[in-house]
Amino acid sequence: MRKDNDILSRVGRRDGLTVPDGFFEQFAAKMAESLPENPAAERPREAVVAPRSFWSRVRPYVYMAAMFAGVWCMIKMFSLMSPANVDLSIDSNQALTDALRDDNFIYEYIIDDISDREIMEEMYDDSLSVDDLFPADSMLME
Repeated sequence: MRKDNDILSRVGRRDGLTVPDGFFEQFAAKMAESLPENPAAERPREAVVAPRSFWSRVRPYVYMAAMFAGVWCMIKMFSLMSPANVDLSIDSNQALTDALRDDNFIYEYIIDDISDREIMEEMYDDSLSVDDLFPADSMLME
């Protein structure tokens, strides 16, 4: 006996949800018959447009002005909270200056993050060559 792997052929395409023939063709008529009579629904109604008040006309502009005022207040608060004259140079930051003077700090935290290629590119950008770093009479060039 060979087992059929096709699930659709085993189960079939019927999902069990069926309606009687002609159900949807007669649905509207049966629904209308089952509803009670409502004489107000049968007469045509005129479209009633409520007059717009002053507030309903001005409301979008007031909301937009409030939004811009809120944005302005937020920017003003951020500018008031930030320090006025901040000197971001390395010379003014004593802790960073001390750390950069320490060779151990540089070797442990900075050198590992920089590749040799980046160092060479920085030297090239700064117009430095290897000859500038090691003079011809030094022992390293021998």
